[in-house]
Amino acid sequence: MYLVKKIIDKCEKSSADWRPGASGGRTMRIEQADYDKAGKTVLVGEILKLKEMGLLSDVKWVIRGSDAERIAYRVEDLQGFYRLWQRENVSFCPKQERICIYQERLKQELQQQFHKEWIADYIKWLVERLMRGSLPGDLEKLALYLPSLRGIDSLTEPVFKRVFSKRWLGNSKTFEKEAEKHIITLARTWCKEIDEGMDDKTVLSQLYIEEYAQELAVKGPLKLVLSDFKIDLSVFSYGAVLNSETLKYGELCEEQTDIRRVVTIENKANFISASYEPHTLYIFSHGYFSPREREFLIRLRDILEGNGHAEYFHSGDLDYGGIRIFEYIRKRIFPEVKPLNMDASLFEEYKEYTEKIEDGTKAKLARMEVSGEMSALAEKILESGCVLEQECLLI
Repeated sequence: MYLVKKIIDKCEKSSADWRPGASGGRTMRIEQADYDKAGKTVLVGEILKLKEMGLLSDVKWVIRGSDAERIAYRVEDLQGFYRLWQRENVSFCPKQERICIYQERLKQELQQQFHKEWIADYIKWLVERLMRGSLPGDLEKLALYLPSLRGIDSLTEPVFKRVFSKRWLGNSKTFEKEAEKHIITLARTWCKEIDEGMDDKTVLSQLYIEEYAQELAVKGPLKLVLSDFKIDLSVFSYGAVLNSETLKYGELCEEQTDIRRVVTIENKANFISASYEPHTLYIFSHGYFSPREREFLIRLRDILEGNGHAEYFHSGDLDYGGIRIFEYIRKRIFPEVKPLNMDASLFEEYKEYTEKIEDGTKAKLARMEVSGEMSALAEKILESGCVLEQECLLI
């Protein structure tokens, strides 16, 4: 049934031939590759059988009954080709039926309320796409994708990836093996919380799916209340780590008058090397902050604003990623943040330690909208074609 399958594939790839009521004549050339794949005797036999059944309207022979050059069929006869194919492939479902099944499943999903707008927007778009007849190649995996999206929609607290997978997909490894890549792609396209510079692990973190517990490293005079005990982290002059439960249950003291300067630092070595200062709070950003960390820092910002003016700085890699993280912090957490050790003159001073930027990354930086404080650095990177990692400043 080589030719039957080829005709079905051609009709279903068409924008209209698979739709009910479609009509018209179509032709298909028979190439040497077709004879090689199906076998000449088998293929010629199939052509003769289909012609006898009335499913082929014409056959152009090079040698009658032995070598065909072109066949013709009518779209109205597609159901006949379907019946032949289903005799040998009982699980086969025609495109129109598959679209109806998926549309109904998606419409049922939309009847339930979604808390996260981007998920609902994606499903609505998918329904519209199906109505236009566009059938994504991996749509049969909806049984994995929809429970994953429903699970993500329900999350308000971080959850370990394998716990999430067991809860929503029935197996602790299914999400990672079969759904994670697709969900990350969807989030990059539809979720406004996802920044272009985020890696896959950070994208999942923004969706509240974690590989391990979150930890926020700080160094400075931060004051917390835990279980009715007031804790002054200034005693940890080399830094302290707040795990996810501390971030959740710890209360920030309303009096944070000792903090006059907040410095977020992208890389661990630079954070560890920063000398303790009595009025500076250093925070290790490890790239992009997670949602829970972001909420914690916004609460701190609000308290500091109530206590008087505090300055905010970010220190990171002098590259595309570092600039994106700075812009993300400015837009999402500390609107008044300024760059620290991220300027064109410092880049020039350490130019012997720079490395060549990849062409694709350079193009992304050229397209990026950069705020005034970082524009000179971005221009220096584009002009030199090089970047500088923050750790080089420790040399």
